Amino acid sequence: MPVTMLPAAVGDILAVSAGPWPIREGIELAERMRGLRCPVDHVVVVTHQDAVGRWMGIQGQPGGVGIADCTPYLQARVTQTNHDQPKAPPGSPEMTHFLASCATSLGIRYDWIGIDEDAIDAFHLHDLTKLIDPLWRWPTQHGVMPGHVVCSSLAAALYEIAGWAHPDLGNERQCEPADWWHWSRDRQWELVA
Repeated sequence: MPVTMLPAAVGDILAVSAGPWPIREGIELAERMRGLRCPVDHVVVVTHQDAVGRWMGIQGQPGGVGIADCTPYLQARVTQTNHDQPKAPPGSPEMTHFLASCATSLGIRYDWIGIDEDAIDAFHLHDLTKLIDPLWRWPTQHGVMPGHVVCSSLAAALYEIAGWAHPDLGNERQCEPADWWHWSRDRQWELVA
């Protein structure tokens, strides 16, 4: 049976299943505790096609923001994409600014404190948030990339800077893979427009 490939374009967000089993299960458990059931644990931002036509992107990961080959995600059945969400056209000043923000984000460190706060929130241990929050704060200044991100908060911060609708408006740091998966599956951008 031939492999079906999802459509892709610059600026698309892919909500995907990517992590090794224990990490994936941990993320999915935390999201189920928030009432968000979905089969994904990661988010990738599509940025360009390489010389052989593969869609490439960027992703927040434990080593810092880096490059990702989108091919396996575009072929996976569980992947959700916001491909149909209106974005700036290729070559426009808005898309150029978005791609510049993507390039600027390369190497931004992983937000381990944010991961801890997500776990605290999932397990309803809110008293601990006051102890952890001073270690690193969001939001940053408007239009400035944060100093630490995870995959899904990276995508939300990039969309915030671009002025495009995204999950968790005004609360980009808490944006999780399930938020992007539901956003794309339910075409939630249509409700914001």
